[in-house]
Amino acid sequence: MPSLRRYFRKYLESSPNYKFMLSFKMEKTAYYIVSGLSFVDIAAKVGISSRSIFRWLKLPEMQSRIRELRRITIEHSTNDLLRLNKKAVATLEKLLDCESSPSSRCRAASIILTKTTESLEYEYESRLKAIEQKFNEEK
Repeated sequence: MPSLRRYFRKYLESSPNYKFMLSFKMEKTAYYIVSGLSFVDIAAKVGISSRSIFRWLKLPEMQSRIRELRRITIEHSTNDLLRLNKKAVATLEKLLDCESSPSSRCRAASIILTKTTESLEYEYESRLKAIEQKFNEEK
């Protein structure tokens, strides 16, 4: 892993907030926490004690980094789901046209209508939040 360490050091040194950045071991620890490993496994992989992990978790910088990594993970998962969405809609469309099973057609139609409504609600909520934020900024 020397190349990753070298890359990470360059990344740290180029940052304007260098003194507030996490060390390489702390960064790996944050990554492993978000990955779902136990603290005992993390300690073994990173080469630190479990007590260090608990101590690092109290640092605002570490908490912030874990939140950021979780957000990134959720974004990646959402993108994967969006990519699969087209396939799922095509499958629902095939089920909708299925002549042999009325219950499958009914279920497919229900899913399509429910998801369409949910997506419209989400869009309206997003627009409303933007309007509210703009209104509050103008006060």
